[in-house]
Amino acid sequence: MMRTATWICLLCVPLLAACQELDSEAASGSSETEVDAGVALDTPPIELPDGETTTDSCVATMQQATDILTTNCSGCHGGGSAGARQGQPPFDYVLDFDKLKTARSATVPDPIDADMGMRFVRPGDPENSRIWVRITVGEMPPELPIGVDPIPRPTISDASLLYSWISECLTE
Repeated sequence: MMRTATWICLLCVPLLAACQELDSEAASGSSETEVDAGVALDTPPIELPDGETTTDSCVATMQQATDILTTNCSGCHGGGSAGARQGQPPFDYVLDFDKLKTARSATVPDPIDADMGMRFVRPGDPENSRIWVRITVGEMPPELPIGVDPIPRPTISDASLLYSWISECLTE
């Protein structure tokens, strides 16, 4: 057994000698070797549903967020058909992004300013945006009574996209 281990180690020594030597200062950034950043990479075109393309990822994210809110929310909260259900309390502007950024809940205090209602969307801060919180905790869309057609629930991917939309694409 000992003979086999020694023989295997003798085979490994030439392989170790052929390995590249590591720069021990590379992680600290104090290496004397200049690093050429090279040419900046361009964002590849992103194809949009209408056939157009863009290099701004937020354009695609905004369209996807609109689709998610249309599918899962607008039937009760605006932007849907004339016979859409009315939300309780009335909240009929889920597809009006400018209004979502300023409107506040009448029933839930804002975690940042408890004297005011929670903002429906706080750009850059999904955790303090009423829409994202209600979707991620499973409050919206609600379970409906038996006999009423269910509303599709956003997937985990949908919630992730809404998080990105609020945190990266919306501005005050």
